[in-house]
Amino acid sequence: MTGERCHMAIGLQSSGKSTYAAALWYVVDAGEVPTVLLKGKHIGDHRYLEVLAKRWEDGWRVPRTKTLQHENMTMNLKDPKDGVEIALTFADLSGETFEKAFATRSLSSTAASAFDGVENLMLFVSANDPRDDLTMIDLAIELEEDVDEEEIDEDGAEEKPFNPASTPRQVQIVDFLDSIQQPPLCVRVERIAVIVSAWDKGPEHNDPPRWLRETMGLLDQYLRNNGIEVRVYGVSAQGGDLPDKDNPPAADDSEGLKDQKRLLSLTKASERVEVVGHGAGKHDLTHPVRWLSGLERE
Repeated sequence: MTGERCHMAIGLQSSGKSTYAAALWYVVDAGEVPTVLLKGKHIGDHRYLEVLAKRWEDGWRVPRTKTLQHENMTMNLKDPKDGVEIALTFADLSGETFEKAFATRSLSSTAASAFDGVENLMLFVSANDPRDDLTMIDLAIELEEDVDEEEIDEDGAEEKPFNPASTPRQVQIVDFLDSIQQPPLCVRVERIAVIVSAWDKGPEHNDPPRWLRETMGLLDQYLRNNGIEVRVYGVSAQGGDLPDKDNPPAADDSEGLKDQKRLLSLTKASERVEVVGHGAGKHDLTHPVRWLSGLERE
């Protein structure tokens, strides 16, 4: 089988895209651990990916793409069994892009053109994000306070102007996914691989679909009832709370440095990675990409 598959990685700010990209590039380039896909041919300037991978290898926090003033990154992978070439693009669709599209019902031509030729999506959400869809009643229950729903008076609350950024993340994500499948974009999405990043900061259980169902119920229902094939993976691509190279911590700020020291002690940097779900190899970040391409079966 020959040909090329093109997929897009998207997600709100701090959802783990850049860290995944850095770790994926390192893993397929170093060849330290088994992966179902290999590094493909790359033409052009990929110094930016090298910078990200180097920071990841050295145990520094991977910066957001916007920080280094770069936009889309494309990584080429190859299936050694079928010879299929796969292009995975990490779009620099910032949180502001999602918020603006949500509020104005419009998308810039630059952002829209990034979806040309895209077949399937890799969607990033973070297990380390606090829930942002809690109501006053939810908060009261979490704090174990007695609450009478009928006594909650919202009349006295100060009315604030609408701020798209305050809309729950899963609402923005669902709206964006639905909108790009409508005219004029008409992106045909048959498969979505949901990557729950920062899985080491997630729940005690090891069940990514359960996490999505319990934490982002709206997104879970949308994906399960929209005729789209979905897989949910838990991924820890960083392995800890790492310091920022551009703003290093003081010597007595031991938490980030402790994690950095622990990770650097591993003989193979690729073994920092952990992937959970669907029979993926423990350190194989390429497994979700292979499934997106229709090459991985249950």
